[in-house]
Amino acid sequence: MKIDFVRHGQTEFNKQGFATGQINVPLNEEGIKEAQKVSLAISNDYQELYCSDLLRCKQTAEILNQKLNLPIKLDSRLGERDFGTLAGKRISEIDPSGELKAKDKNQQYNYHPYGGESVEDVKQRIFSFIKEMQSNANDRKILVVTSGGIIRLLHNILNGEVHEIIHNASVHSFEF
Repeated sequence: MKIDFVRHGQTEFNKQGFATGQINVPLNEEGIKEAQKVSLAISNDYQELYCSDLLRCKQTAEILNQKLNLPIKLDSRLGERDFGTLAGKRISEIDPSGELKAKDKNQQYNYHPYGGESVEDVKQRIFSFIKEMQSNANDRKILVVTSGGIIRLLHNILNGEVHEIIHNASVHSFEF
């Protein structure tokens, strides 16, 4: 089963280098333009549209849905990893040595000490969603709008790839 994932458009938190996580921030003007641009690039034959319940993802899905005209199915399992008390802080301030960034990039993070999630927590919820999609498999074409951390995790687990950056409003296809 193949599922296409789209990262949300840019937010001011992305632009200014903040750890966003589960904080609800809207798309900025550039993020709206990015979502409109990816909308033109995607096919219009998707049969289902799933989306994280975070505002930036919902806004991106709504822009894409101007083309798709599908019910948007919100699912909290698709939300970005939870940074706990580190969320809303500049990455450069919370991680001056780059140690947290390296662990995050290599899917070795554990934000439990800060009240957040570990990579195992995130794997569990994203693969719960995927198993549900597989159990209802009938060759339907699915589009998911989510965050960069989720897409980075899927690249790592499924393809053995380490991605430092997942660009805003980029499309990623995965086989399950």
